[in-house]
Amino acid sequence: MKYWLRGVCILCLLLYMGGFAEAQSQIFSVDQLRELSFEPIDGSDGLEMAIDRLGNKWVRGYIPLSLLGKSIVFQIPSARIHHYKLFIFQEGRLQQLLPNTFESGDYFKARFPQYRFTAQDSIYYIQLQHNLPGILQVSLYERHAFSSVESSQLLRIGLYYGLALMSVVFNVVFYVIFRDKRFITYCVLLFTTFLSFFYEDGMLYYLTDGRWTMDYLIIWNISITAIVSLMFTYYFLGLERVLRSYIKWYILASVVLLSGALVYTLTDYNWVYHWVSILCFCFALVALYLAIRRFRKDIYARFLVLSFSFVVLTAICYVMYTYVSSSSFASFDIGVFRTVSAIEIIAISFAIIFKVKNLQEENERYRMELDTYLRRLAYQSNGLKDDANEHDIMMLGSPVQRTKEQIGASLRKQYELTEREIDVLHAIWDGLTNKEIAEKLFITLSTTKYHVSNLYLKLDVKNRNQVQVLRDSLK
Repeated sequence: MKYWLRGVCILCLLLYMGGFAEAQSQIFSVDQLRELSFEPIDGSDGLEMAIDRLGNKWVRGYIPLSLLGKSIVFQIPSARIHHYKLFIFQEGRLQQLLPNTFESGDYFKARFPQYRFTAQDSIYYIQLQHNLPGILQVSLYERHAFSSVESSQLLRIGLYYGLALMSVVFNVVFYVIFRDKRFITYCVLLFTTFLSFFYEDGMLYYLTDGRWTMDYLIIWNISITAIVSLMFTYYFLGLERVLRSYIKWYILASVVLLSGALVYTLTDYNWVYHWVSILCFCFALVALYLAIRRFRKDIYARFLVLSFSFVVLTAICYVMYTYVSSSSFASFDIGVFRTVSAIEIIAISFAIIFKVKNLQEENERYRMELDTYLRRLAYQSNGLKDDANEHDIMMLGSPVQRTKEQIGASLRKQYELTEREIDVLHAIWDGLTNKEIAEKLFITLSTTKYHVSNLYLKLDVKNRNQVQVLRDSLK
C-alpha cells in the first residue's frame, strides 16, 4: 500500500514540476519570441512568420492604432484554420486568450474561433498547431462594427442556403413527377455544393461548438462534386454514346481522385491537396469540353458552357484568393463565389425544366406519329386503300377509345394539360380509383393525388362525377 502512495506522490510531483516548467517556458517565451527572426508571409499583408527552436510556428501581427484601447473582435475567417492559440500583451505580460469567451468569462457560439479583448498593445502573436492550408487572413474589427459586418454576411449566407435547399427540394419533386435522372443528378450536385459552402462558412463549427471540425470533409466533398458534375453533363446533354465509349476512363479517373483524397486524409500533405484540387478542375474542364463539342447543335449545351465556365473561372480565382494572394484577388472571396453559384443554380434549374418539357413534347409527337403509323398498317392489313386520309385512319379502332383520345386532345389544348394529367384523366374516365391509377401508371399514390387535384383545378370540377359529366358533354 505504501508503494502505491509513493507512486502517487511522485506522479503528483512530476505533474507539478511539468506545470511549473510550462509556466516558466511561457514566462521566458516573451524574450524568445522577440529574438525570433520573423519574415513577411507571402500574400498576407502585415503578417510575419517565424519558427522557434522547437519547431513551433509563430505569426506576428499588428493591431491598428485606431483600435488600441477599444474592445475589438479577432478571428481568422477560415474553416480550415481553427487549431491555433492567440497571445496578446496585457499589463506588460504575454497572455493566452480563450476562444469564444467574453471578457467576463461567459461562453458564446461563433462560426470561427473568435477572441474578444481590449487591446493595450499593438502586437499580437499566433501559435499555429498545423501547417497553413492557404493564405492566412486575419479579421480585426471594433465590436460594434463587427456585429454589423457579421449580420450582413449571415443575411447573404441565409439567402443562399434558402435558395439552394429550395432548389434541392424542387428537383426531388420534379424527379418524383417526371422520373428524369437529370433532376436527381443535379440534386446531388446541388447538395454537395451546398455542403462545401456550409463548411467554408463555418456553420459546422458553429452548430457543433467546435467539436466537429472535420478537416478532411472539404477534400472529399469537392472530389464527389467533380465526379457528379461530369455525370450531370452526361444526363443533361444526352451523351449516351460518349459515356459508353469512355466509361472505363471515367471510372478510373474517379477512383484516382478518391484515392488522392484518401491519401491526403492519411498523410496531410499539402501537395496532395493541391494535386486533388487540380484533378477536380480537370473533371470540370472535361464537362465543359463535352458541352463545347455540342455548342452549335444544342442550345442547352451553350447554356451549360456559359454557366459552367463562369463558375469554373470564379472557382479558379477563389483558389488564387485562398492560396496565392488575398489582396490581388480580393474581389473573388467566398461571398462572390457564393453569388455566382446562386446564379448558376437558378439558370441550370430553369434549363432542366425547359429541356424536360421539350423532351416530353417531342416524345408526345413521336408517340402520335407511331400511333398513326400503326393505324395505317392496321388499315392496310384490312385490305383498305393505301391512300386513306388521316380521318379514315383515326376512325379505325373502337369508338370508346377513339372518343377518349379526341376528347383528351381537345381538353389538353384548351386547358393546357400535361401528358401525365391526360393519362390520369383517361384512367378516371375508366372508373379507376387513385390506388389503381398509381399501379397502372407506375407512380406513387401521393403523386396520383397531386395530378388529380391539378386536374380538378384546371377543369374547374370538384369530383369524379363532374369529370364524367364533362366527358359526356363533349362527346
